[in-house]
Amino acid sequence: MGEEMKNKLIKHIPNTLTLMNLLCGLSAILVLVQSENPHKLLVAPALIMLGAFSDFFDGFLARKLNVVTEIGKQLDSFSDMITFGIAPILLINYTSLCESALFIISSSSIFIMACAYRLARYNLCDFSEHFIGFPITAAGLSLTIYCLLYPFWCSSLHPHFCTAITTLFLLLLSVMMISRKKVARCIF
Repeated sequence: MGEEMKNKLIKHIPNTLTLMNLLCGLSAILVLVQSENPHKLLVAPALIMLGAFSDFFDGFLARKLNVVTEIGKQLDSFSDMITFGIAPILLINYTSLCESALFIISSSSIFIMACAYRLARYNLCDFSEHFIGFPITAAGLSLTIYCLLYPFWCSSLHPHFCTAITTLFLLLLSVMMISRKKVARCIF
């Protein structure tokens, strides 16, 4: 294999990982929506976490290999919206958190809008050493872990109290994502 061919293949590694992130998010959504699998509330979070793994390495390798591209940045945002925005919100729905639909649906909608705003702002700016606002990957993973732990901590509490906590958590993550606070890149 010639050096030129090798360089062309290396250039596509980060975008391939980005597409793996997208595939993980889409698979999590499909598992939740279409599957009668009794383990879907474990499989979907595992897929979201696998997407986070891919998301970490796509950016890391793009910077390390010096192959950061505009298309890679856009593709990464589309993938993140699905894996860390839409999939965790669907997970809330299938974790029986939507029994008090009005508050959860409203705060879920705000979460999705905050995800979109945060990603759009990220794509318009150049942040090499820090993020502005809480990264969507971290917000989506926080929500996924929350859903995994929900049956353990909320089973003994009044449903209205659980709804209030979930609503506040969604709103807190939303505000953190659109905030102007600097977040160190090395954390995420």
